Amino acid sequence: MAPRGIVRHRKYRSRRGQALVELALVLPLLFVLIINVFNFAGLFYAWITVANAARAGAQYMVMSDTWIKGLAPPSVSQVSAIVTNDLISLPNRSSAVVKVCINISGTTTCNPSGTTTITTDPESSYYNSTAVDVTYTYVPFVSFWSFSNLGIRLTLPTTTIHRRVTMRCAGGCTVS
Repeated sequence: MAPRGIVRHRKYRSRRGQALVELALVLPLLFVLIINVFNFAGLFYAWITVANAARAGAQYMVMSDTWIKGLAPPSVSQVSAIVTNDLISLPNRSSAVVKVCINISGTTTCNPSGTTTITTDPESSYYNSTAVDVTYTYVPFVSFWSFSNLGIRLTLPTTTIHRRVTMRCAGGCTVS
C-alpha cells in the first residue's frame, strides 16, 4: 500500500493537462472577443465623429456671416472643407461623401444633386434651412474570415454610417 501523499500526487498529476486543454479552447474565443471590442469602439467613435462633422457643417451654414448679412450662403466646397476637417481623425476619411441642401423661401437645392432632399418644412417660406448629409464607410480595424453566405462573421463587416443634420435660420437670415 502506498503512502497517502503519493496517492494524492497521482490524482493531481492525472488532471494536469486539463487546464492546458481548457486554455487552448478558451483563448481563441477570448482573442475574438477582445478584437470585437476594439472594432465596436472604432465604429462607435466613427459614428460620433460623423454626427459631429455633419452638425458642424450645418452650423457653419446657419451661422456664417455672409448668410446672416443676406448675401449668398457659403458654398458647398466651404461646407465640405469644414466637414472633412472634422473627419480628419478617421482612418478611411476619403470615403466620406458630403451633400448640402439649402431651402431658401421654399425652394430647395442640393449639391451634389441626387435623390436625397431635406424633409419638407410646413413653414418653409418663413425660414431658411440647411441640411448636411455625411455618408462614411467604416472599415473595421481587424477583419477575420467570414462565412457571409451563412451569415456568420467573426468580426464586424464594413458598415456605412449616414448622418443628416437639418437646421433652421430664423430672423435676419433671409436672402435677397
